[in-house]
Amino acid sequence: MQFVENGPREGGRKSGPAAEPTPAQAEIMKRVRVEMEGDGPLPAERKLAEKLGVKRHQLRIALSYLREAGDVPRAKPRNRRRDAQPGPSDITNHTNPVEVIELRMMIEPTLARLAALRATPSMIADMKRVADAISKGGRDRSGDLHRMIASASGNALASEIYGLLRRVEAAVRLDVGHGGSLRPLSDTDEHLAIIEAISERRPDLAEQAMRRHLSSIHQMMIAAGLS
Repeated sequence: MQFVENGPREGGRKSGPAAEPTPAQAEIMKRVRVEMEGDGPLPAERKLAEKLGVKRHQLRIALSYLREAGDVPRAKPRNRRRDAQPGPSDITNHTNPVEVIELRMMIEPTLARLAALRATPSMIADMKRVADAISKGGRDRSGDLHRMIASASGNALASEIYGLLRRVEAAVRLDVGHGGSLRPLSDTDEHLAIIEAISERRPDLAEQAMRRHLSSIHQMMIAAGLS
């Protein structure tokens, strides 16, 4: 599957973290600033994207740059009714940890690929800080890192589906009596390889590194008899 490379990158560069938006992103930022000069708040993201004639993920990246510059206030988390959230309770009766990791192996390599194309510099910096904390031991934050990569993909729907998948994973592990974290010995190196590929804007390597990492966990689950 091929994706258009439209994430934050310096013009013409093939690798390395982006410091400035591309000309196309700068143009969207300019048009958003014009919209901000009108009366009232900016319209919802979907409506604003339609008005500007751009894709939502392109607008989302431009808004990220504007937020970093302080031109647009950071979005407040939305309060959702508890009974409106999708829950894992019904799903856990029909699956197991190995099935969950197999589905993660289908989804997360693509999310890592998209993150390499779309992650902003601040997102990459946050990933590096978490990866560094993981390498120093202490509280396991690998789940946080994977969620950050999903968010950096710029695909809100995929990120929501991924969040549901991780909740199902936590529930089924408890159901089979394994509430701990399965981490291969190479876990730290694998995480660093993923982050390095994302920061260097190398989507193929990011996808491959994520697949290798999840394959290691999959093999450990099989060996632990969690199927």
